[in-house]
Amino acid sequence: MLNRRNFRLLGSASAIILGGLMATAGALPAFAADVTPTRLANADAEPQNWLMGFQNYSSHRYSRLSQINKNNVGNLKLAFTLPLTSSLVGRTDVQLENYGLVDDGFMYIDDAAGVFYKLDVRSGNKANIVWKADAAIPKDVRARSRGMAMLGNAVYHNLADGRVVAIDRTSGDFIWDKQIARVMNHPKAQTDVGTMMETFTAAPIAVEDKILVANSGGDAGSRGWLAAVDAKTGKEVWRTYVIPGPGEAGFDTWKDNNGAWKTGGGGMWTTGSYDVQQRATLWGTGQPQPMHDPEFRPGDNLFTNSAVLFDIDSGKIKWYFQYTANENWDYDEQGVHLLVDIPVNNVPRRLVVHWGRNGYLYGLDRTNGSFVYAQQYVDKVTWTAGIDPKTGKPVEYDPNLAVQTYIPSTRTLRGDRNDQPSCPNRLGGVRWQPPAYNPVTHITYSAGLDGCFTFYLEPVTALPGGGIDRAGKGGSTGIQGQKNYEMHGLIAAADVTTGATIARLRQPYFNLAGILATAGGLVFSGTLDGAVTAHDETTLTELWRFETGISIKAAPFSYAVGNKQFIGIVLGGNAPDATVFPELATMNPGAALYVFSL
Repeated sequence: MLNRRNFRLLGSASAIILGGLMATAGALPAFAADVTPTRLANADAEPQNWLMGFQNYSSHRYSRLSQINKNNVGNLKLAFTLPLTSSLVGRTDVQLENYGLVDDGFMYIDDAAGVFYKLDVRSGNKANIVWKADAAIPKDVRARSRGMAMLGNAVYHNLADGRVVAIDRTSGDFIWDKQIARVMNHPKAQTDVGTMMETFTAAPIAVEDKILVANSGGDAGSRGWLAAVDAKTGKEVWRTYVIPGPGEAGFDTWKDNNGAWKTGGGGMWTTGSYDVQQRATLWGTGQPQPMHDPEFRPGDNLFTNSAVLFDIDSGKIKWYFQYTANENWDYDEQGVHLLVDIPVNNVPRRLVVHWGRNGYLYGLDRTNGSFVYAQQYVDKVTWTAGIDPKTGKPVEYDPNLAVQTYIPSTRTLRGDRNDQPSCPNRLGGVRWQPPAYNPVTHITYSAGLDGCFTFYLEPVTALPGGGIDRAGKGGSTGIQGQKNYEMHGLIAAADVTTGATIARLRQPYFNLAGILATAGGLVFSGTLDGAVTAHDETTLTELWRFETGISIKAAPFSYAVGNKQFIGIVLGGNAPDATVFPELATMNPGAALYVFSL
């Protein structure tokens, strides 16, 4: 067991003034009630709290608080900040893509480097640290977090070094600490076929008596999987691989002789949703490996680039929908899948809505995974001529081909020197950035990036025992000579009943933050050059901006204490990539929590 430290600090005040009303400490208990499965399933009924990263199990990221609205957002001011600089100690790389969890005036947050905080935010003008708990992540492990989960009287996190931990919310003591994933910096990482390249970046979710965690190391050359661990003990209950092995359904879609399935990808690095009615969890999966060389791994490569629904008791796959078979542009579809209940053509539907990296917004029937619609939302799509309205597959898809051709001028295969850009860019569309959905207006919002690219391939070679020879001439991916075109950020809004885009806002830099939608008619986000922004929910016109000077890669969240609404956001990350945006090269890295109010 690694050494871990717990720091207990001063907690509560005897009385606090909230919105002109006196609230005693008795009215706001020092210890919040347990976060029960019932509370999580009904998170919408507690708009004053933020109980899970995507706000509810359907991943709506919608605040029903409306005190901050279109009429007064111009008066929004900084309420308080909290440095999270513990993440920067001893590290040159930190990515804070996380959020705070709030329960009755107490906030729980982590610094992406294994230090956890409980904050008393009841005063509204300061974050008092109640305790800090240090999971002692080695300094050579990259610091990255996309958030935590709460259940009972504990907070849970799956760490970048492959551990899953449970921490007592009252004391800050570690309840249990289990090694679940096999880590990427393990000594065998370059030789042991795929098994030591696992890691966690997707935040866990708490469902009933389980904590769900997913292997995010698909790009490193491991097989994506989802696992459930017992919330009380940390014991693994089940694990399901999304890259099937011999004898399993879908294995015949890996038609190579390279043992590609052993390092097949399908990483799940963005948190899934949970369908309470079906008692099933829906996750998106990443691209196959090697990601840019489809001739190394002929076939459809199931279950990569897919939406996959898992039974919560057994982990069994109930259905799947593959967006792009035998893909090689890095259009992995591991991003958020929204669950919405709406009428489509006057017929009630239970849908899955997904902002695809491949440039399309998809609607699926979540009872069986059948295709409903797809609509383009990025500036240009050149890798396909469109999506078949019956099947949901690209119109060029041929089930009889082991290696798909799609549009040859933008489908780079071995030996090609295409100069026709593929659009969107390999980083394009929506990746981990969480979208939002307004259940009143039926509008969904996304934040991402747009543009095009060209590249050529150096064939990837295989290891004798199967899998990728990462030291070979083609490396682990095969991509060479990448050139980018027309790169920019994008906030988009679409009607989920049709999938049609209704508004778009072009931004000068990638939007790596994501979206918060509110009942005040606002959409909040953050920018790569360090601004927190608020936009009109209909037009996406920017209504308010606050400059922080710190690159933002996390989505805002909202909560209330008494009758006062707050907007919170975590800031933090390395200076942006100077090769894409050289004017941002002088930005300093930073790490902090910012909270705003009227």
